[in-house]
Amino acid sequence: MITLGIIGVVAAITLPALIENVTERKNSERHANIVYKVTQAMDIMKAHGELSGTYPSTEAFVDELQKYLKVSKRCDSNHIADCWPTEKVIDGDGNEFEVSKAKKGKNLSLNTDTNNVGLILADGASIILNYNPEGGKIDDTDPLIAVKKSLPVGGGRSKEFVYTSNSTASIDFVTDVNGSAHPNKETSDNKYNDIRNLFAATFSKGCAGEDISGLGCVVNTGQQLNWNDAKAKCESLGMTLPDRGTLKNIYNQKASNPNLPQSGWFWSSSEIYAYYAWIVSFGNGGEDLYSKGTLSGVLCVGN
Repeated sequence: MITLGIIGVVAAITLPALIENVTERKNSERHANIVYKVTQAMDIMKAHGELSGTYPSTEAFVDELQKYLKVSKRCDSNHIADCWPTEKVIDGDGNEFEVSKAKKGKNLSLNTDTNNVGLILADGASIILNYNPEGGKIDDTDPLIAVKKSLPVGGGRSKEFVYTSNSTASIDFVTDVNGSAHPNKETSDNKYNDIRNLFAATFSKGCAGEDISGLGCVVNTGQQLNWNDAKAKCESLGMTLPDRGTLKNIYNQKASNPNLPQSGWFWSSSEIYAYYAWIVSFGNGGEDLYSKGTLSGVLCVGN
């Protein structure tokens, strides 16, 4: 009985670590397999001279990539979550992130304004990919540059995987290596979880509304507030209530940004005396003065 008790104690101590090591090794191997398939497809594109120019968008790039990568489902930026196994993930800071908001490169912490595209590969792997037109042209005669990336495989050990870096210089992506299984978390504290990337892509809050060129992020709070509460609401988001000119500029761009409000009155920060402020109609572009105590819609702008 004593011997069995000792064996039970040892098993209780070592079994969780063993299971974690096995899980880590499987996740790392799945990650390497996903990266291999994407880079192999791009190596073929390179050999065919299809990386010697640039593509205007991620959508245009994926049109070509799909000729060499087996894809079972594709999702545009407005339906990105349809190609991801869970509605929400936990980012590297431990915060909850709604996958539906990962629309552009900046929502993957990338310095690009191009849309993301979601893909489910033939083996069931999910990725959200971004193409950067500034990533550089790669001629078919340029040699492949092999680089080694070390990934943990459990037990304090790591394994080196070789990637062809210049073929994939223009893309980055995030992937969930085990589908809807937990923990649905990104890498943190130098420990790998099940959400991983190609290079540096990670989920980030980014713009939760519409990213308007020259203006930044525009968020419709969906609320009817008085003027003081409207200003306070935008400040609570780390943003500002737009002035009269900026608000009119946003209205002028609603035709090319259908997710912006198409009707309703919205506050500006521009005041007249102590009791009135300008509002703009998103139905016809009209402008008027409202008492600050009146309820109106709220758009916030910022970075």
